[in-house]
Amino acid sequence: MEATTLFVGIDTSISLQSNLEKRKKQKIKRVNLIELSPNISFASYKKDNTIIRTYFYKKEVVLFVEVTPYLQEMEAIFGRSSTDLDVTTTDLSHEALIPKFEQVLVEYEKGEIISPLLHAYGQRFWHDDALIVANKEALVKLKNAIDVALRYGDGCFSSSTSDGEGYDFYIKCLHGEVETNQVWANLELPYHDREMYVPKADEIDPYSIKTVYNHVLKRK
Repeated sequence: MEATTLFVGIDTSISLQSNLEKRKKQKIKRVNLIELSPNISFASYKKDNTIIRTYFYKKEVVLFVEVTPYLQEMEAIFGRSSTDLDVTTTDLSHEALIPKFEQVLVEYEKGEIISPLLHAYGQRFWHDDALIVANKEALVKLKNAIDVALRYGDGCFSSSTSDGEGYDFYIKCLHGEVETNQVWANLELPYHDREMYVPKADEIDPYSIKTVYNHVLKRK
């Protein structure tokens, strides 16, 4: 199975000077800069041993940033990313990526991007069914977030319910099983019918285990 790489788009108008100061603060160094065209520049950055690829569209003032464990730091430098500008790829060549970036920019500027809609209906009690009802746009974002979680441990995307109320959908990849992982053994169960199941005080809050996510795809 080919590895999927996610790029997120950031609307940015930050000056070069403030950009440089913030990079120093985050200890992120630019190691490469190539002018691909009068409107597109490619730059790679490095933190620790991780290379982060970026593409900057000068006219649109949009920076596409490769998702790595340091995306939160990149957002602190350049600005908050928008899920409407997500681009996924299995081919990291300029020739493959640039048409994808340009397509999503056109859709974004024309307002043609369809909002992701997703309803997640959880289990009321043991053996009850769980259900996801979503449009295609939300399912694609869910798939991308799962790919990110498989690579980095956590994933996230923004969606909304059909009444227009937006929310973030988190995914945590927790390895092992009950016999080998104490988190699984003590994790609060997902049943939401409180007449059937009430969490014990010593059970682990599931929202407390998305710590890796804070370094991967935080968009708040």
